[in-house]
Amino acid sequence: MPPFPLPRTRPAAPRRTTAAALLTVVGLAVAGCSGSDSSAPAAGGSAPPAARSVATKVTIGTVAGNVRRPFRKTFAQHRPHLEKQVGAAVDSWLDGGFVGVDYPRGSFPTAFAAFSSSAKHDARRQQKLLTNWTWRRDIDGVTTKHRTVVLDVLAPRGRPAGVTARVRLVFTTSGDVRKRVTVSGRLFLAQDRHGDWRIFGYDVAKGAK
Repeated sequence: MPPFPLPRTRPAAPRRTTAAALLTVVGLAVAGCSGSDSSAPAAGGSAPPAARSVATKVTIGTVAGNVRRPFRKTFAQHRPHLEKQVGAAVDSWLDGGFVGVDYPRGSFPTAFAAFSSSAKHDARRQQKLLTNWTWRRDIDGVTTKHRTVVLDVLAPRGRPAGVTARVRLVFTTSGDVRKRVTVSGRLFLAQDRHGDWRIFGYDVAKGAK
């Protein structure tokens, strides 16, 4: 599967929400904002020790674009910054919405800090999917079990222009509600006019048992 799929329309399904964000990067139109929720969480706050027991492992997956010589060296120079900055943008969502906040709580004010304005608007309407909203008052903590991000990069001439971040987060909750929750999917990112990486679209699913 290419790292930047063209947008497509999906049929409506129970407990499934869809939205769309469109961005043109180096002449390539990429888009997408959708999700499915089999049980519901939420975002925001400060981090208890258990939430920091597992750091995010960020790796590079597919690189699209001409990164052969002489552009391979160019991409290598950008790679550390890319992993750090995109990883930080993804972490701001994972920490703010799920595993970096204290419980119980009433809201998740920092969950979408790295989202673009349009994606943030959509995400706030989908907090049951994109945060630990449902159990925010019924749990007293979370423990991170697995946390990985794989970056598929669009890099014409070796310069990163867009990223699809494939995310997988697994954590358990404690308190009145004890669940093992898995959050997985893709985040679509591009740089804003200040050079900061922003999440402008998402395709996320969440399940608990």
